[in-house]
Amino acid sequence: MRFSPTLTALLVSCAVFVLSPFIPSWILNLTVGTTVGSLFLLVLVLIVLQSDIVVGLATFLAVAALFLENRRRTVTKVAAILPVKAEFKVEDLADAPDLVPGEKHPAHKEADVDDYSFEPTEESGKNSFERVDESQDDKQPLETVPPVPSVVSELLQDKGLAQI
Repeated sequence: MRFSPTLTALLVSCAVFVLSPFIPSWILNLTVGTTVGSLFLLVLVLIVLQSDIVVGLATFLAVAALFLENRRRTVTKVAAILPVKAEFKVEDLADAPDLVPGEKHPAHKEADVDDYSFEPTEESGKNSFERVDESQDDKQPLETVPPVPSVVSELLQDKGLAQI
C-alpha cells in the first residue's frame, strides 16, 4: 500500500498534534522556543496552506500544539520557582499610616439589608396574589380595522386612501 504525499502529511501532522505532550523539551525549545524556529514554522504553515488547504490546516494545528505545549511547560517551570503565597485574611490587615498629619477616616459602615438582600421583608408587602376584578381585558378593536374583510375597500375609498 502506497501513501500519497497528502495522506503522509496529514498523518505526520496528526501524530505531532497528538504526541506533542511527549516531545522532549529540548526539541520544543529548538523549534518554537527560538525566533528562527518560530519563523521557520510560520513560513512552513503559509507555504503548505498555499498548496493544499486541508493539509495546511492540519499543519497549523500541529504547530499550534507545539506552541501551546512549550508555553505550558514554561508556565509549569515558573510556577515551581515562585513561592507559594499565604492565604489572605481581611482581619490581618493593619491600618495604613496617615499620609497627612492629623488625617481622619470615617468609621466603616455596615451594609444595609437593602443593599445586598433580595429576600422579602415586611416593608415589601405580601407574598400572595389577590385578584383585582373579574377581568381586566378592556381592549377594543381600533376604528381603522373593519369588522369584515370585505368592507376594507369601501373603508379605504371613504377615507380617500384608495380609488377604483
